Amino acid sequence: MRSPLIMVAVPDPGTIGPTEMGKLSALARALDSQIELFHCIQGVEVSRPRLAAPRGAEEDIHRAVERHRRGLEALAERMRAGGLRVRTSVRWDHPAFAGIVRQVQRHEPSLLIAHPTQGHGARHFFGRTDFRLIETCPCPVLFIKTRRPYTDSVVVAAVDPARAHGKPAALDAQILGWAARLRDALRAKLFLFHAHAALDQAMEVAPELREAPEEIRADVAAAWRNSLEGAVLALAQEYAVPRQRIHFAESSAPEALARYARDVIADIVVMGAATRSGLARVLIRHTAQRVFDALDCDVLIVKPPGFRSSVSPHSTHHVRRSFAPAPSPIWR
Repeated sequence: MRSPLIMVAVPDPGTIGPTEMGKLSALARALDSQIELFHCIQGVEVSRPRLAAPRGAEEDIHRAVERHRRGLEALAERMRAGGLRVRTSVRWDHPAFAGIVRQVQRHEPSLLIAHPTQGHGARHFFGRTDFRLIETCPCPVLFIKTRRPYTDSVVVAAVDPARAHGKPAALDAQILGWAARLRDALRAKLFLFHAHAALDQAMEVAPELREAPEEIRADVAAAWRNSLEGAVLALAQEYAVPRQRIHFAESSAPEALARYARDVIADIVVMGAATRSGLARVLIRHTAQRVFDALDCDVLIVKPPGFRSSVSPHSTHHVRRSFAPAPSPIWR
């Protein structure tokens, strides 16, 4: 039986410093996993192939692949010296998020680690590689947002038994399953967070409440709140989370999670992502932008069971192998 695989999407070998390498090494050892360092090359030849002759473009691409491979190998050697099993891969594809997802589909890692891209504003966020990975990557994605090492770690699981926006019911189990796995692997403390706007959610389920007298709406909201808290407490009991580490925020504001994460000095927040279409997709994207950018810690995104990526496993970008350099060793 092969060991689990952690894939690391490396934007550039120079971006992985000693602190980041320490976090990657700690996770690989804690999860008893092998590591693949992967870099996706995309360039002007990919998006506008007519700017260069085919042979010249292929030669340039192969040179770039080999240059990045050498950079990844140098990084891998330092990790191998610490006793880790590390392999490297470089591919040319476009856009970058699709190339990363295709590599995930080929090798089926248990976890993808990525660095969030920079940018401000909703329009930019919707096109960012990180958000496209959130939407399309079939395996959990851990975004490394800070350089804090994983020592005396705190993991926060953000659950939603109300299943806002039609979120699949099984997603909470996936969130808590990964949160508990990180808790055990890193010897961390696990906290449980749930935010709800009781009246708003009750009226979403039963729109006729909008016409009901205020006292009736208040009673329904209280009953709805009690049912949600009961569901969260049941989840906590199943995953051995003590009552003092459970937090209820009566708010629909995404910033409530960021405030709580700061209060408990969270190292990792585990959240779920479900894909939708049309207006619901736009609303979820806007919420995701606010939550993701507000969190000052690493973020693990998990998908519901049975998730299928919209990215085709077959790339339309190809170069002839006749120019390729001799392959480097995969495992050492």
